[in-house]
Amino acid sequence: MLTALVVLVTIGAFILGITISWLAKGYVEDYIENAAYAKSVTHPEMFDEDGNMIHDELIYVRPPSIWDEHLSEDDEE
Repeated sequence: MLTALVVLVTIGAFILGITISWLAKGYVEDYIENAAYAKSVTHPEMFDEDGNMIHDELIYVRPPSIWDEHLSEDDEE
């Protein structure tokens, strides 16, 4: 009885491991593909005339949102 239980647990663990590995493989491949794509996509405005990356501080414009208005109204009270 004990031998049968050990064999069944071993086979079950093997099948479970194969299933989890097969499912995780898809996620890992997608992650690697997306990471490679994100690394290759760059904006031309981030480079100088010689093609070197500019390491200055970035200046960005953030449009006002409705949440900014509500926050400022709450501060005045």
